[in-house]
Amino acid sequence: MHPAPPCSPRRLRRQSGFVLMEASIALGVVVFLSLLVLKGSLLALSGNRWTVMQTLSDAYLTKETALSNRIPMSALQASPSPWPDRASDSPSYALQTVTLGVLPSGQPVQAQLTRFRTSETPPNSPDVSMVVWRLYSVLSYRAGDQSYVKTRTSLRTQ
Repeated sequence: MHPAPPCSPRRLRRQSGFVLMEASIALGVVVFLSLLVLKGSLLALSGNRWTVMQTLSDAYLTKETALSNRIPMSALQASPSPWPDRASDSPSYALQTVTLGVLPSGQPVQAQLTRFRTSETPPNSPDVSMVVWRLYSVLSYRAGDQSYVKTRTSLRTQ
């Protein structure tokens, strides 16, 4: 009886079939992992865009609050006021389109700014000689598919 050769043609065919199957499984695993990494990086970038939008809008509203605190009372109560009186002026609010900043992609970020003021002085009070105004700044903008509204108020007295 002759010993069987170490590598018979049948055995070679079976081994080459296993190599092809192992290569296919490995390729499938690599494709699956690369899709997971791609999804993770897209999620990280979308969260970064939201953070940039929040930072831009907060910075703009900080500037708006500073402006409302330093505007002279005479300019605030003048006929064309940056903050119209909600009760007596026509129109009762000032609406303008503003640029918050520029995204890293170079796209400018636009928003709608609405300003108005209300009187906080108690009516029919002879004891109060002070005039109190509440100034409102309302910022509305879009980030992706979502709409956002932020507001800041400040009190001014005279």
